[in-house]
Amino acid sequence: MSQILFPVMTEDAEAKGVIVTWFFEDGEQVEVGDLIAEIAMDKVDREIKAEDAGVLRVLVPEEEAVMQGAVIGRIE
Repeated sequence: MSQILFPVMTEDAEAKGVIVTWFFEDGEQVEVGDLIAEIAMDKVDREIKAEDAGVLRVLVPEEEAVMQGAVIGRIE
């Protein structure tokens, strides 16, 4: 199992961002390198790719504010 973290994109420890979209549904199979999410923080968008293959578990829904460095999902 691996964790999917909201990347640290600024030096402000209190900064938050949002998950713009998940490209896979909770419970779907993902492969290494699949584009799984798009996130935004301070008007900067960034993509997150799967680092492992397995079943995606979404822990933070789209459009919910989240602290950078927080666990937003996992791959089982």
